[in-house]
Amino acid sequence: MARKQTWSVMLDGVEHTVSYRRALGRCVIVEIDGEPFRIPKGAREEPFLLGGEQAVLSIQKNGKATLRLKDGEHCEVK
Repeated sequence: MARKQTWSVMLDGVEHTVSYRRALGRCVIVEIDGEPFRIPKGAREEPFLLGGEQAVLSIQKNGKATLRLKDGEHCEVK
């Protein structure tokens, strides 16, 4: 079952795109501005840099994910 969520985030006048997709097997795929990363499946908080800002991808057991910036702002799925 592939579930994909995509966020578009404007930071300092630059639009960044983050995509999260559940893949078959033991990993999920996160793309940050088109660059893919494989991370293990499971509930977790995955920190990363988005432009020059700290961001956190929170993944729940049911596979749903949320994206928030360091200031606590939650980003909406587009």
